[in-house]
Amino acid sequence: MFTRRLLSLAGSTTELLEERLGCRLRLRVTAQSTAAAPPSTPGRVPGGSRRFREPHADGPYLVRHSELVGPRGLVVSRNLVTGRLPGDPRLAGAVTGRTVPLGISAAVRRAAPRRVPLEIALCPWPGSPSAVSAVRRAYLLSLADEAPLYVEERFNPAVVPSARAARVPHGCAR
Repeated sequence: MFTRRLLSLAGSTTELLEERLGCRLRLRVTAQSTAAAPPSTPGRVPGGSRRFREPHADGPYLVRHSELVGPRGLVVSRNLVTGRLPGDPRLAGAVTGRTVPLGISAAVRRAAPRRVPLEIALCPWPGSPSAVSAVRRAYLLSLADEAPLYVEERFNPAVVPSARAARVPHGCAR
């Protein structure tokens, strides 16, 4: 039930995960860079074949890898954000910030984030047995009038189960 709710969520993933775990999650940026052009074929969404328009194709292109982590070191999700860096400096700060998760940061800046779902799939989670899959969701995130960003979230199967059996892990104090 929780997994279905999370995957259909139009709001903050972080807030729902924090509610489930009963603790604050922190953002850990594991890699972040900008380039003049995307690392793959222009117009292609990484991990899929769908295309999207990039109305601000002259700005730098962001590739950001991050994790949401519980206070005891439990990695709750691994995330990828790619796309044109917003031209609005406030929104660029929300997208590249190293302390506040993207959805919460954008909401604080009143950017009215809009998500367009692209895909829900299963994928491997590092350190899990091969029989245990992680849930992955991909969507386009629009902030104000900026070009959409491609967002991919992979969830730790101990927190967001891909099967019906669910339990809350011991990554946070209750």
